Amino acid sequence: MRSIARALLVGLALVIAAPVGAADESVASIQKELLPKYKKAQADGKDLGVAGEEYKAGQEAMRNGLQEEALEHFKKAKAAWPAE
Repeated sequence: MRSIARALLVGLALVIAAPVGAADESVASIQKELLPKYKKAQADGKDLGVAGEEYKAGQEAMRNGLQEEALEHFKKAKAAWPAE
C-alpha cells in the first residue's frame, strides 16, 4: 500500500514538474539565441527599440524567477527583433 502511494506521489511530482522544465528549455533556448545578437547590437551602438526593452524585461524576469513572464518577454523580443 505504501509503495503504491509513493509511486503515485512520484508520478504526480513528475507531471507537475514537466511543464516547468519545458518552459525552462524554451526560455533558455530563446535567450541563448538572442544573447549574441543583443551583445553585437550593443557593441555596434544600435538601438533595438522594443526588442531591446523586451529582452531586458525578460532578463529581469529571469533574475526574479518568473519563468513564464520571461518567456513572454523573450518571445516578444524575438518577434520585434530588427532584420539584419
